[in-house]
Amino acid sequence: MHKGNPSYMKQMNRRLIINYIKENETVSRATISKQLSLSKPTVSAVVDQLLKEGWILETGSGEASSSGGRKPVNLKFNPHKAYIIGVDIGGTKVAIGITDLNGSMISFSEFPTQVYLEKNLFEQIKKHVEEQKEKLNIDNSKILGMGVGILGVVHVEKGIVKEAPALRWINFPIKKELNSKFNFPIYIDNDVNISVLGEHWKGIGSTRSNLIYIAIGTGIGSGLIINNQLYRGSNYSAGEIGYMVTDKEHAQQYYPVYEGYGYLESVSSGSSIGSQLSKKLKKTLTAKEAFKLYEKNNKQAVEIIETAIENLGIGIANYISLFDPEMIVLGGGVSESYSLIINKMQPIIDRFTPEKCDVVKSILGKEAGVVGAVALFLKEHDSMLTIKGEG
Repeated sequence: MHKGNPSYMKQMNRRLIINYIKENETVSRATISKQLSLSKPTVSAVVDQLLKEGWILETGSGEASSSGGRKPVNLKFNPHKAYIIGVDIGGTKVAIGITDLNGSMISFSEFPTQVYLEKNLFEQIKKHVEEQKEKLNIDNSKILGMGVGILGVVHVEKGIVKEAPALRWINFPIKKELNSKFNFPIYIDNDVNISVLGEHWKGIGSTRSNLIYIAIGTGIGSGLIINNQLYRGSNYSAGEIGYMVTDKEHAQQYYPVYEGYGYLESVSSGSSIGSQLSKKLKKTLTAKEAFKLYEKNNKQAVEIIETAIENLGIGIANYISLFDPEMIVLGGGVSESYSLIINKMQPIIDRFTPEKCDVVKSILGKEAGVVGAVALFLKEHDSMLTIKGEG
């Protein structure tokens, strides 16, 4: 649409005004006019329409002030005008949540991935969504759409999962599967991409322009925000830190914990730590149990976990040297042992990096993926609402 087109200008003004109100809590029509350099009649016309549609609300009485003038009626954004669904499909769990338009979580649930992976996975996602909608007493007319993050390499435009070893998916048509269950707009991306979007929007990295999120769980992956923009790479596989080689000698004979896994995640991921220790002790153990044994100075656990941390530290040091980020955020199941990991890993990072970089734990926790999926929807969907870094 041509920028001189009156319809285009009207839509641009709507977008400017609603997002100014959204970012500034309560403002008057006069303030909007002044700050956005728009005429008062233009602002009034747009505001009246937004009020009618329920995107904004009036607040304040408009009573006379001590000087005799009337107090301005302020306007505020209505975050409950509509809702967005976020879904995070991981190797261990599927997390599903509904947020308002400000990204505040109002409903959340999860279920084990592997139990439903071979059949009924998407039916189970549908079931959880419907249960949450029923609990909140909202129907599809109140749902703007859905954002979905999936473990593995995702081709965003084609709507397929190119490869997800932990899910045993190759060229899996996930967008088609989701569209068969839901009749609203759906956007998909890699799970760590949505997590870095969530941290950048609502998490510990919200004030940073260059941010890396590393998820250490079933596998190891990362998402990159560079100059406030999500970087996907030419083949949608940027951030696959799990394929990084951090020990030349060991790499000659490593065996991936899952077919298709790279070197680092076959040494340092949660599934790898659990698998290695299980073989040593001849019983099935999770990464969480392995860390408990580590804290008790179990010899085998200490050996495996310290090797994992050393390789992870070298991988992160390489990242810092290459991208010079302001912050690296650790998430995923293994990050629950953050205090133990960082104490062992920080000296390695300091030794091999030219500049300091904060390495911190995610504050969003298990909801990071869902919040990020909502951020993905808001960034990709052609609507009036924008979030930081869009455009």
